[in-house]
Amino acid sequence: MLFHQLRRIVFPIASLLLTTGCLMSDAIAQSLLSPEVHHDGRVTLRLRAEKAAAVEVSLGGSKLPMTKNDKGVWEGTSEPLPPQIYDYTFKVDGTAMIDPCNRWVKKWLTLVSMVEVPGTPPRLTEFADVLHGTVRRMIYPSVSVGHSRPVMIYTPPGYESSTDKMYPLVLLLHGYGDDETAWTDVGRAHLIADNLIAADRIEPVVVVMPYGHPEPIQLSERPDNYFQRNNDLYEKDITKDLLPFIEQGFHVRTDSAGRSIVGLSMGGGHALDTGLKHIDKFSSIGAFSAATPQLDTSALLQLYPSLSGSEPAANPLKNLWIPIGDKDFLLERNDKFVEQLRIAGVKHDYVKTEGGHEWKLWRDYLPQFLEKVVGK
Repeated sequence: MLFHQLRRIVFPIASLLLTTGCLMSDAIAQSLLSPEVHHDGRVTLRLRAEKAAAVEVSLGGSKLPMTKNDKGVWEGTSEPLPPQIYDYTFKVDGTAMIDPCNRWVKKWLTLVSMVEVPGTPPRLTEFADVLHGTVRRMIYPSVSVGHSRPVMIYTPPGYESSTDKMYPLVLLLHGYGDDETAWTDVGRAHLIADNLIAADRIEPVVVVMPYGHPEPIQLSERPDNYFQRNNDLYEKDITKDLLPFIEQGFHVRTDSAGRSIVGLSMGGGHALDTGLKHIDKFSSIGAFSAATPQLDTSALLQLYPSLSGSEPAANPLKNLWIPIGDKDFLLERNDKFVEQLRIAGVKHDYVKTEGGHEWKLWRDYLPQFLEKVVGK
């Protein structure tokens, strides 16, 4: 599992943490605040590193000047930042480390610390005084993979008391370096759903967020055919194991009109692959900054028969939505795939927005997709 591989990355910096940050004593831990978000959107970061000759950190794409006081605490304050979630990593004498005073950590292939600058009014990704749903982490059996697998499941407010209601289902898939917790820990999918439901912008919906690496992730040397093998196994796991598990244990719709599949980056590729192979199971597909198929047109149409014919079977899809940032490294790949869709006559929406391959965009794309598939 990705957790065990990440553990190998985290442990080597443990000795560094013992001489920096919050771990020196309880009194120090209570007195050192980092990050500190000011009312005007400025953010102050602090790190205790008495013996360090240099501490560097970037926040929001800008390097913060860090200075050390007579107590060995390095401190830097940003310019006012727009409301958003930001990540950062300290570099202490050239060694990268997370903020030991900050419990909010993004678990990618390497770890980074995170901070949120709130908006006025609050953004959809922020905790608000509304009714909240429930997020469960569950384990389901997968015959396809050969062992049990983790999944995060969001159920909306009122779900437990509405036993006769069947809810629409959205499968929400993560990217290559993430795990099943990414869309809640970083993407704030549960808060987005809570806030949209409270604003009466979408129907109450069940959101299922599975782990996207049925094929064990390779950190050292990735095989050339890794993504194809992972795609094929994930498709089987989703259709033969995960969906039956969800349908047996939750009040969700089982018709294609009541189900959608969406993901980011690698997960966007998964959503396209599984969704286009099973348009009888999904009415909408979302592919955010997606790892789209890289095939010539004939091979693409052979792999996805739903794209072929004078009136391609994919045309009944309610949504085939493909948004991407105009500076994304996958932009050219998406352009080529979308041109193939156009030539095949497949209805789709291709949207380019300002930005790169980043959570800032994906957190904005998700509410738009939810409003498309379960909007009021």
